[in-house]
Amino acid sequence: MRNFAATTSLALVLSTGAFAQDYPQMSVRYANFLPEGFTTSVIDQFVADEIAKRTDGKVRFEMFHGGTLGGPAEMVELVGAGAVDIGNFPVGYFFSQFPVSGLADSLPIIFPTAEAAAQVQKDAYEALDEVRAEFDAANLHPFLYRGLPQYRLLCTKPVKSLADFNGLKVRTYGTFHPIVFTTFNAVPVNIELGEMYEGLQRGTVDCAYLNYQTAVLYNLFEVAKFTSDAEFGATPLYLAYVNKQVWESWTPEFRALFDEVVDEAEKKAAAEINAEEAGGLETLKARGVELVHFEDQEKMEEALPDFLDLWVEHLDKAGHGAAAKKHAEFVRERLKAYAQ
Repeated sequence: MRNFAATTSLALVLSTGAFAQDYPQMSVRYANFLPEGFTTSVIDQFVADEIAKRTDGKVRFEMFHGGTLGGPAEMVELVGAGAVDIGNFPVGYFFSQFPVSGLADSLPIIFPTAEAAAQVQKDAYEALDEVRAEFDAANLHPFLYRGLPQYRLLCTKPVKSLADFNGLKVRTYGTFHPIVFTTFNAVPVNIELGEMYEGLQRGTVDCAYLNYQTAVLYNLFEVAKFTSDAEFGATPLYLAYVNKQVWESWTPEFRALFDEVVDEAEKKAAAEINAEEAGGLETLKARGVELVHFEDQEKMEEALPDFLDLWVEHLDKAGHGAAAKKHAEFVRERLKAYAQ
């Protein structure tokens, strides 16, 4: 309904011939902690360029890529306080502020595809008061829902079976992703993305837990020569957020245009992320990385806990049990519908 309204509003603007002149002159500061060449950064730039074009340059975006204004840890405060108008970060990194809405970023082995991960997260924001309330409290309006393909392992040694997990040092993150590895006696290591190259080179970690495109972006093929077809689940990607007061200050016409461009960007992102993931694997192989078959995928999934149940238990201890249960049930139902 919201998209229909946005499209209708935009059509009215176009039909009156007031397309550009009805938009105020303004500059929007957009902070991105990821490198400029990353697919999400390209999509962010697409949004900025399209809006500038469709407003005849009246609305321009100042893009700050590569964490020049702050990393993910600073982004919540930067956007919420209005130091920048828009920023991106993974909500799963911020349990204290987004315990319920952080489900999608938090859990492995849940989402089969990037598209499913993004769509279920978007549906949850639109359907669940408990999710919207957390973003409202942080003074954020989320947009640009995107997903990452299956997480993989890129390692300095081949990982062919669960037996190879024993003692393996794996760079991972969060509360729940490490459980995938501790279940099989691997050792989780928490280091930043930018530290993975040196970590693999020095032996601080044996494996990076990521997708193929990210491995290529950080040139990890230079220091890790084995990957596998093991699948650890897709996840929603870093959402973008507008400061809530900024969003509410925009005219209905501009918000309609913004939604229109974002809808196009989400479709573009889904296609490009999948294509780049396939291309990422080919690049890794061309750079001397060996693709190893993981023979214990089914056995691994059977041995792991139900991560949605585990997440609900975790949030119940933190006083968010009812909201967590509601969100988990919503995700299960949406995934069933998505699979049909």
